This record gives sequence, C-alpha cells and structure tokens, in this order.
Amino acid sequence: MISLSVWVCSFSFGQKFGHVNASLLVQSHPGIPAANTELEAYRKSLSDPFDVKTKTFQTKYQFFMEEMEAGTLSKVSAENRQQELQKEQEALNKEQQEIQYNIMQKRDQVLQPILAAVDSVITVIAKDGKYTMIFDDSVNGALLFSNPAEDLTDAVKTRIGIK
Repeated sequence: MISLSVWVCSFSFGQKFGHVNASLLVQSHPGIPAANTELEAYRKSLSDPFDVKTKTFQTKYQFFMEEMEAGTLSKVSAENRQQELQKEQEALNKEQQEIQYNIMQKRDQVLQPILAAVDSVITVIAKDGKYTMIFDDSVNGALLFSNPAEDLTDAVKTRIGIK
C-alpha cells in the first residue's frame, strides 16, 4: 500500500494540467460563420429537390386515397398502385438517409480546418506552458473539478484571434 502511494506521488510530481472549453472555442472561431453559410447552402442544394419529390409523392398518395374512397380503382389496379407508392416511399426514405449522411460528411469536411486550428493552438500552448495534459471541460461529467486558474480557454481564444 505504501509503495503504491509513493508511486502515485512520484507520478504526479512535476506534472502540470490545464483545461479548455473546446466547444466554446470552436463555436467562437472566426471561421464558423462562413462554415455555417457553406453548410446551409449545401443542405439547401440537397433538400430543395428532395422536398419537391416529397410533395409530388404526397400528391400521388392523396390522389390514390381519393380514388380508393371513390371506388374507381379495380382491386388489381389498387394493389399495383399501392405497391408502386410503397416502392417510391422506400426510395424517398433511402434518399433522405443519404442526404442526412452527406450533410454530416460535409459538416465534418467544413469543420475540419477549424478543429485543426483550435487543436494546433492548444498544442502550442501546452508545449509552451509545459503542460502534461490539457482536458476538454465542455463534455458534461468528463471533468469533475478544475482549477479556474488552469483554464486556458482565454489564452487559446487570444492566439486564434477570438475576441
């Protein structure tokens, strides 16, 4: 037991820890407005044509339901149309998932340079300040206690050019 205490004490001797709010740093980064604009334009370029397809499908479905209620379709015709509409709905669901995936990919692509810039500045500050570790305190529950004197968020903001 005593040897464990000595080992823990010797391990922590001379180590320096800091913390930042990485989420705040990314949200405050000067490149975020342009990234958001680019991402929104991309989202719109995918969503607008999809919305047209969805409205067309809804119109077809509504017309089919009206024909069914009026009894103007034969049983075979009704089954065929129902199968066609079901296939079309499945295709729309698949396309919607693909759009969401593509938007997430684009988001990662657009944010990557910002995340790299923030990470780079944190690394420089860590090396300059001889920090052993810098923790991200923006994750709930990940950092149970932190000394406000070791909060490096403002130092990172200053080096990035965030006011």
